[in-house]
Amino acid sequence: MQAGTTTIRNALIAAGLTAVPAVTALAQINDGIRGAPSEANHFIETPEGWEHPMTPWGDPDLQATLDMMQASRIPLERCADAYRPGAEPCDPSMKWWPDDVFNARMEEYQNQADRFAELMAKGDLAGAMRAGFQPNRIPQRQTNLIVDPPNGMLPELTPEGKLRAYEMGSDWALPGEDITFDWVDDFDSWDRCVTRGMPSMMMPYRYNGGFRIWQTPGYVVFQTEMIHEARIIPIDGRAPLDPEIRQWLGESRGYWDGTTLVVETTNYPDGMAINNPLINLAVQGSPAGNRFGASDQMKTTERLIRLNDDTWLYEITTEDPVILSRPFTVRYPMRHDPDYGWPEYACHEGNTIVRYFTETNRYERANPTPEPEQPSVEVSADVADALAGRWVGRPYIATIDLDIELEFTRNPDGTINGRLVGTTLGEIDKPLREFRVDGRELQFTFPNIDPWNVAVTLTEDGTLQGGIFSIQGTMPVTFRRLGS
Repeated sequence: MQAGTTTIRNALIAAGLTAVPAVTALAQINDGIRGAPSEANHFIETPEGWEHPMTPWGDPDLQATLDMMQASRIPLERCADAYRPGAEPCDPSMKWWPDDVFNARMEEYQNQADRFAELMAKGDLAGAMRAGFQPNRIPQRQTNLIVDPPNGMLPELTPEGKLRAYEMGSDWALPGEDITFDWVDDFDSWDRCVTRGMPSMMMPYRYNGGFRIWQTPGYVVFQTEMIHEARIIPIDGRAPLDPEIRQWLGESRGYWDGTTLVVETTNYPDGMAINNPLINLAVQGSPAGNRFGASDQMKTTERLIRLNDDTWLYEITTEDPVILSRPFTVRYPMRHDPDYGWPEYACHEGNTIVRYFTETNRYERANPTPEPEQPSVEVSADVADALAGRWVGRPYIATIDLDIELEFTRNPDGTINGRLVGTTLGEIDKPLREFRVDGRELQFTFPNIDPWNVAVTLTEDGTLQGGIFSIQGTMPVTFRRLGS
């Protein structure tokens, strides 16, 4: 399978690795969206006659303790939650939940007990943490975070972007991938507790999602709870730094568009060189494997508007002509919560996860354990005939083209066995684990470092259709038999 990797890389190079011209997206949120509920303001009303608070020195007052996690259940891409087994069908054209669905979810939310709040009120911090250290999530109207492109999906990556995905280090295995943990370079910046990076750090996650905004004359400060980072943003019109000065979170400059804060950030480092994904798995529905490279040409433009006394609307547009074929924009609301609990985020570079993973993996490679044999599976004769042979499938992963090759062998007694031949990233040649067949339904687990499960159906047209899923998320896949 390693030869397949070389072939794909050569094809990418032949396709041309030139940068795609940047396309600047039009601003989506501004003062004009305030008013009656509409799609423009995410159906969040600004009361008639409401006046924007101002700071003592005359700037619009945006200071707040906001909760990103209110949007943590919203997937990055549209219909990303529909790939998991048993999920309801998803309409890819639906940007907003219909009134009846949203109202039913709001009623359920209003009637449910807030276990976190109850335990915190009792002073039971440990119990609250076991409960998830998160309050109940207020239902949101939007179906996914990406609002541009209009289809709610990440734009296509450039050939260079996909090439970088093969070269980028990560400690999150793709389906059918064996990862070597040998040094800190084998971990991404988030798991090394350095940074979640931009724009990922400004997107919701399911825990530690506090976001504070501070203001002083000439500055706005964005402080995030996760990895306790602070972005100090000058808004006094000063000149930008020299382009040669690169920082983990780039260099930001802000200005006011009416009462909307606009922040433009450049001078990012090369994300692949430091294993700092453009978007990582902290964002629900993000591409598996954390293989989302970023170049030093990346630019982000954020817009933050206060809609009323309780709700802020945040938007970020990311453009990277080296990686992305066009920019994409994420937008979601956040509620001001002055009582938000902000515990210490005890994550630091040099965290023991890096040392323990490295030491354990070195030992396992020096003392390999034989792969346990897997039992043969009884199937009907027609299913055995249909499955026998090699199959190739490419799951949907926006950042990388990953071909997975399987082989099913029919035994003399009519039973079958399955094995993972390998992927674009290399040969595996191990039996499928927990392989079982029920009629025409197949389930198994890939024999690699992360437990990726597969559930597919042998269709009448001779394909295997279904999904591949793990803690990283779920992706649709269709396997086709070679030579058919």
